Amino acid sequence: MILVAIDTSTRFASVGVADAAKKRATRSWRSNQNHGRELMPAVVESLAELALNATDVTHVAVATGPGGFSAVRVGISAALGLAVSRKLPVLGIPTHKVEVEPFLTEITEEVPIYSLVPAGRNEISWTRHSAASNTNEPNVGIAAPEELTNLLEPDALVCGEACDLMAGHIDQSRFRGSAAPTRDANSILDIAIRQFEAGESTLYEELRPIYARPPSISKPNPAK
Repeated sequence: MILVAIDTSTRFASVGVADAAKKRATRSWRSNQNHGRELMPAVVESLAELALNATDVTHVAVATGPGGFSAVRVGISAALGLAVSRKLPVLGIPTHKVEVEPFLTEITEEVPIYSLVPAGRNEISWTRHSAASNTNEPNVGIAAPEELTNLLEPDALVCGEACDLMAGHIDQSRFRGSAAPTRDANSILDIAIRQFEAGESTLYEELRPIYARPPSISKPNPAK
């Protein structure tokens, strides 16, 4: 498997490439609304680092959000561009799954982890990850920091890019990970390799962005 993994969910973007020997090349950067211009050069550079080119790619993975409306779509469009013409298997991976990947071993039935992604308007898109098979707790949502503070269980941990919005609301000992960028390209590579090797993939027509809230699209003016 020669894998390209793409994450343009938010202002922090990354690309990872893994070759058949599982050697890796990664790029991470902060994009100021230039994902479309910056992404493919990063893919080409990462492939070249492993002496590969685009025609060598056999599998493609992409983070599907939530994140920025245009940012997420750039990554998905690039992934489909690499995959469709050669009918390569593609895998869509929710951004919350990428955020929590390094901390999976800390999740227990008693201690959930909430992954946090910026949702705009000073709000947070959150997903609750727990080892409990049955729970009445909500698993996803959008909340202001004050609302999320009240929702969190006393022992719950938090991780992800929007953790900075929770600073001062909960004790520092409950934070996991470092300052942004919080999503290492190795995380999406790990997930993709695991899922592809298990025979999983996403149908092209089902590879769609996940948005924290419906996009704000103005209704057309009625015809006069």
